[in-house]
Amino acid sequence: MTQEHKTQKKDHSKFFIDFKSIRFKYWLSFIGFATILLLILWLLQIVFLNQFYESMKVREIEKIGYSLTKQYNSKHFKQTVLLTAFTKGIDISIVNEDRYITFPKSDNNVFSQPKSLPREYFNQYFAKLDKKTRPSKIFTQSFLGSDEIQLSYSSILGEKNGKIEYLLMTTPLEPVESTIDILKNQLIIISGLSLALALVLSFFMSNHLAKPLVRMAKSAKKLGDGHFDVEFTKGDYTEADELADTLNHATDELSKTLEMRKDLIANVSHDLKTPLTVIKSYGEMIRDISGDNPELRKEHVNTIIQEADNLTLLVNDLLDLSKVESELSHLQKYPLDLEKLARSVLNRFKMMEQYNGYHFDLEVKGTVVILADESKMRQVLYNFIANAVNYAGLDKQVLIKITETGDQVLCQVIDHGKGIPEDQQKYIWDRYYRVQKNHSRFIVGTGLGLFIVKSILDLHDFNYGVESKVNEGSCFYFKAPVFKDIKK
Repeated sequence: MTQEHKTQKKDHSKFFIDFKSIRFKYWLSFIGFATILLLILWLLQIVFLNQFYESMKVREIEKIGYSLTKQYNSKHFKQTVLLTAFTKGIDISIVNEDRYITFPKSDNNVFSQPKSLPREYFNQYFAKLDKKTRPSKIFTQSFLGSDEIQLSYSSILGEKNGKIEYLLMTTPLEPVESTIDILKNQLIIISGLSLALALVLSFFMSNHLAKPLVRMAKSAKKLGDGHFDVEFTKGDYTEADELADTLNHATDELSKTLEMRKDLIANVSHDLKTPLTVIKSYGEMIRDISGDNPELRKEHVNTIIQEADNLTLLVNDLLDLSKVESELSHLQKYPLDLEKLARSVLNRFKMMEQYNGYHFDLEVKGTVVILADESKMRQVLYNFIANAVNYAGLDKQVLIKITETGDQVLCQVIDHGKGIPEDQQKYIWDRYYRVQKNHSRFIVGTGLGLFIVKSILDLHDFNYGVESKVNEGSCFYFKAPVFKDIKK
């Protein structure tokens, strides 16, 4: 597909909605939220209005009936009844057990019977009331055979002049159909306006919320294309800012890693090329010059073997790095005598003492047995000593001190080389990092040794560090608990 075809396809896609885009998801969420709110409003105002209205009237009349019943024996009871009937728009009557209406004494009450209630009505209102089990009841019924519905409340008030008196309250349940029609028309208009407003507002809000993420996605594409100077700009909310900070940090780390890998390739290329050149040269010398001279041939063969060992060390470093990064290394802890371990490691440097003028001193004081993985700690000691050889001073002196200090064993590897500037000391544990590019030729270096040491010591949970001064030398160390089972 040509670039022109790709561009046409990209422009053509602008006319379609991306249903997976965060803009569409936000927009859909806002519309859904607005729709749910309108649906709830319709249910409350239209569908459940009758039930809501009736339940409100029931609660109101029950509350009034309970209050009046409690005030039955008060001095101003009748005034309270009249005031309640007037303010609440409720018909209130007091009827005794003989069916006579004792209050109000008026011919204009709702039953058209000024003094007594028909027995059927009396039984309907009061027959099943009981002071203990059922002191009151409330129900709805048709009003005198009409379509109008009324709500009735009856209760036992108490005794007066030896006769039981009852409270009777009735109020019509007004039809709300006309109100519902009015509300329905209003809600249609409100719903239309609300949905239209929600569509517009949600579109702009979704764009606003998605804008930082879309911007970061574009920056991420640039990063994927190899533009490591890209910067992820912050948005208008905390989460976007945190994401931008995280991506910027990841970009910085990625840039550092790529730069370090370039250095690694350069270092490995140099460290591979030099011993291979030496091996080839000495092989040709054996073939052409020293083949018949046993002593000279032996010297040349030893040089080839030494350079092959250097190559092996380089490959081992790379393999160790691979194990550390893939977390394939597992500790097998056993009591480990650091003195014996140090002497074993120093045997690998004897050739450097014999042929290159290096001198290694070992000082041991106290109990120096720890609980650790022998193969891993051998690697730590070897890398510390090899690092000291790489950067040793002109005296070519390397001191290994292993000392018991209380409950700890302190292991130090000291050289008298150029030292490490203070501002670089925090970087020496990073992978691929080397303070000097022109390190000694006698030990191959990839910049991985101290990173591997750091990983192993972290795995053991041992403390470690470096003390160094420029032109005075360096002291690399680690501390480990003494193996207590051998303490007396």
